[in-house]
Amino acid sequence: MASYNNTFQRKEVKYRLTPRQLQAILEAIEGHMKVDRYGDTVIESRYYDTPHRELIERSLDKPLYKEKLRLRSYGPFSLAGIVYVELKKKYKGIVYKRRIGMSKAAAQAFVAGMDFEDAATRYPLADAALQNELLSPHGRQIAAEIRAFCLRYPGLVPSMDISVVRRSYEPASHAAASTITLQGAPSTDLRITFDMQMRGRDLMRDSHPTYELAGRGEAVMEIKSIGSYPLWLTEALSSNKIYPQSFSKYGEAYRQSVMPTPIKPAASVAVALTTAANMAVLKGSASCLKAS
Repeated sequence: MASYNNTFQRKEVKYRLTPRQLQAILEAIEGHMKVDRYGDTVIESRYYDTPHRELIERSLDKPLYKEKLRLRSYGPFSLAGIVYVELKKKYKGIVYKRRIGMSKAAAQAFVAGMDFEDAATRYPLADAALQNELLSPHGRQIAAEIRAFCLRYPGLVPSMDISVVRRSYEPASHAAASTITLQGAPSTDLRITFDMQMRGRDLMRDSHPTYELAGRGEAVMEIKSIGSYPLWLTEALSSNKIYPQSFSKYGEAYRQSVMPTPIKPAASVAVALTTAANMAVLKGSASCLKAS
């Protein structure tokens, strides 16, 4: 198995889309971006917090600096062969992520307080190359940063499980080199994700209630980039009146746990994605949407 990226530093901007806006953006993407090799992926995240949920309370106050700790799996958490222990920090709009990949048992034991090396060796990854990467000096450094976070917030416990279906887009190979930003520079680091079927499960309430995290027909688009947006994207956002909007999946689940508001899920988001894919096939652009 190939190694994974364990350090991120980029700007991540979220947009809450209506079905009409979603359809328009998907049409604008054609020819510029393609679905990445993972296709539609179930992503499950377990957020940790203090017993009084001080971390999410502070995050919802929108401070200049905030940080979160989560376990993340790409695919069902219960079946995950590798789970990422991820420390996410945000300062002045820039997101910094530091993560290490561990077996599920090792990740849970480490966050619960077990020594990093003890957890990693007692519950090793099946892939020897990933296990060596985990125990490398770089992996140990990230583990030390995560441990420092845990010590700053003693008594961390599982707070909320978040599940989404995500479709991720990356620059199409034939378009990446010719994509120009407002500053006149090529933009090859651009990533766009669409989250749908977003649900939260409250682990601090006895019945573990589940919440729908988006309104009827809504999707959450996230644009991830180190530099500026390409011209075609800024024009698509402007012409469809799509503006940045703060949205935290953990935060929304927490709000609903405090003041439950039932929301009916809708299939229109998935329909819009499917419609866009069909349009691309009809236009001979299937390669831009085909996931390996």
